Amino acid sequence: MSTTIRVIEFPSTGVLPHHVAMERGLFEAEGLDVEITPTPNSVFQITNLIDGNFEIAGTAIDNIVAYQEGQGVAELSREPDLFAFMGATQVNLGLVVQDNITSYSDLKGATLAVDALSTGFAFMLQEMLEINGVGDDDYELIPVGATKARLESLVAGEHAGALLNPPFTEFGEAAGLRVIDYSLDALPACQIGVMGACRGWAEANRQALEGFIRAELRAIDWIIDPANADAATDILQRNMQGMDRAGAEAAMKIVLDPVLGLAGSDVIDEAGVAAILALRSKFGQPRKDLTDPSRYIDLGYYNTVTEGL
Repeated sequence: MSTTIRVIEFPSTGVLPHHVAMERGLFEAEGLDVEITPTPNSVFQITNLIDGNFEIAGTAIDNIVAYQEGQGVAELSREPDLFAFMGATQVNLGLVVQDNITSYSDLKGATLAVDALSTGFAFMLQEMLEINGVGDDDYELIPVGATKARLESLVAGEHAGALLNPPFTEFGEAAGLRVIDYSLDALPACQIGVMGACRGWAEANRQALEGFIRAELRAIDWIIDPANADAATDILQRNMQGMDRAGAEAAMKIVLDPVLGLAGSDVIDEAGVAAILALRSKFGQPRKDLTDPSRYIDLGYYNTVTEGL
């Protein structure tokens, strides 16, 4: 009898290992039946994870920190016990803007689309604006939801800019939008993506969680093998709505990039988490001095798996 694991993810190239593990029977080999649901935004994702409607979330580490520290947008139905158990795809976020915008100064007086006002990439965007001379009184952040919704709001001309992750950055450029900066150029390296869960569920389902991790790692190994490039591109294209072959091939170049791709993405960089905590200490409300990455991470499950591989 298989164990069902419901995963809620932001649609991006980061979901590729899940689909590879499903299509190649890697989850099945671990006795798992994995279901993947795209989230419309971080509020829906985290509140439903806490409520037990999903077991695992592919999310930003900042979302875990926000709700653990009582700085999230939404009220929760219970005391949170969120944690990250492994890393996920690290992305170079593009500041995508309307074509008539050529510099940060052009964003003064503009509205900018974010997922939610105090989670996800909002603080990274605020920091990028501040260090480039755009103060917090010079613009307005508008919560519109996940990356796809932010892109759609830009294409519709509703907002001046937004931080987007691949492949939506590339979709934006194809739609005539402009990228004026990237997070890796503007900011210290930040840990962005992680796979997270609730501690109570993880403790009660150790075997299932470790099976999930093992299947994910095997999927990553398969994807980054050059011999599987065409097959991996096929799987990506099938599972990314609206992506044509050319787009899938372009996205796979990022997936296979030695720095920004899947290789090594399963490892959580504590210095990168510390960079996120510094941003949250600066911009989060109520204000807190957050300095301990280990409060939000438990690598015990991951280490058990990797030691056995």
